[in-house]
Amino acid sequence: MFRKFHYTPIPILLVIAGVAVSALLGCFFYEQEENAITVEFRNDIDKRAASLYREIVINFEVLRSLAILFNREDVPQPELFEYEAAKILSRHKGIQALEWIPHVPHSQRKQYELALKREFPDFEFTERREQGAMVSAKKREEYFPVYYVEPLSGNELALGFDLASNVIRRGALHTSRDLGIPQATSSITLVQETAAQKGFLAFLPVYDGLPTTELNRRNRLKGFVLGVFRIGDIFSRSALSQAPLGVEMKLVDETSQNDISTLYIQRSREGLPAIDRISYKKMLPDIWGRSWSLLASPTTAYISVRRSLLPLLIFVSITILSFAIAIYIYIIANRSATINRLVIKKTRELNEANKKLERVSQTDGLTDVANRRYMDQYLAKEWQRAIRNQSTISFALIDIDYFKLYNDNYGHPAGDECIKKVATSLKSQLQRPNDFLARYGGEEFALVLPETTNAEPVVHRCRQAIEDLQIKHEYSDLIDRLSISIGLCSVIPEIETDPSVIINAADKALYKAKKAGRNRVEIGEIAEVISPPPLCLLT
Repeated sequence: MFRKFHYTPIPILLVIAGVAVSALLGCFFYEQEENAITVEFRNDIDKRAASLYREIVINFEVLRSLAILFNREDVPQPELFEYEAAKILSRHKGIQALEWIPHVPHSQRKQYELALKREFPDFEFTERREQGAMVSAKKREEYFPVYYVEPLSGNELALGFDLASNVIRRGALHTSRDLGIPQATSSITLVQETAAQKGFLAFLPVYDGLPTTELNRRNRLKGFVLGVFRIGDIFSRSALSQAPLGVEMKLVDETSQNDISTLYIQRSREGLPAIDRISYKKMLPDIWGRSWSLLASPTTAYISVRRSLLPLLIFVSITILSFAIAIYIYIIANRSATINRLVIKKTRELNEANKKLERVSQTDGLTDVANRRYMDQYLAKEWQRAIRNQSTISFALIDIDYFKLYNDNYGHPAGDECIKKVATSLKSQLQRPNDFLARYGGEEFALVLPETTNAEPVVHRCRQAIEDLQIKHEYSDLIDRLSISIGLCSVIPEIETDPSVIINAADKALYKAKKAGRNRVEIGEIAEVISPPPLCLLT
């Protein structure tokens, strides 16, 4: 019964531990795979974001090419604009339209409208009502109408549309004009868009000459070369391959933290749900004044094709191995039970004996505090620590005043009892775990106080505590009760110095205390022992 109770649980515990370890390892490798998949997923999104940004930049650069036409003194004829724009559009399918937007003061509105009425009899500056209908543009100080547009087919509604009639577009135009830099608008519904897809405009200002100040830019603005982009088209053309990536992506405009908007959502072409617990946001570089980010989550297919059976194989293999080892241990356990118990017993007895021997070798037999040998070891260790940390260490030597007279008159048994009481009282005054009390020899005790900024209150407390014991000492030449004298020294030790310097300094301070009348504390100095800067701290 005894053997069964003690040894049957071992194989059971081994099986439990084996299953636990196999589960942990399985989970570990599962998480490693998950992390690897996450890293691969982020790399894929980084590449996808880079491809999207590259596609946007390529499309934006065509505006600079087209702007060259308007850097001349005369605005090019519509035919030349149509010819150059058509060539550009044939190479960049992601652009819906290219337009010329002149800056028209109100005084020139009729002149501009009449110029195009020859080709388009119904042409006029227009704006869109809230209901969506296109009407004649209201009177304004300035207009930014769509004057040239290519292709015209499909963009008829945009011709003549005054971009200044829309707050979002007008703000982008003014910013681009004043700063002399291209600007892109936030997402808008294009006047020429019939589907639900969002779009945006990109403006490139064109000036008469090279103005350098904001006022000059306003006065010398010719107009803007404008590109009309549909976000979905650009996103689709930036795909890296025809094969489904297995990722759901969302393009977000974060330019204004108060108006974060979703520009486009790319669902998985496989129609599978996204795993929301894994997501990654990649900020795109600045897009002509806009801050866009790509937020993506993988689908179940993306994860499953990258999973392996390794975590499951590890779990099963270690579990089977655990069962095999458990059975083996169960078979041999009964044979080795007696030997194991004997070894454990002897080991325990040996450890206990070693602990007792170590304690005896470090403890004073009378007072049960550390002895001189252990104190030397402790002081040496703390001395080296103080050197490393450049911290203060304090050492105090304590001597019972006129103890020989006490022994001679009250007897040695009473003297031993007196020493024990003194040791107990001194030990009670140490409040930190690292503070150390040792019997230095005879009626002398030593204190080691590591990392002390002011050790003097501690030793004064020790002196007062012994006096408060009210141990009768009629033969003292000082007072009628037991008292002690203390020599204290504090120092920040230097490299290659020896603890003996602080012991000698404390011993000299103790001698000074005795010479000065006893029952007092004296502070030692060791400046003459250690070279400058002085390391002895007078408390």
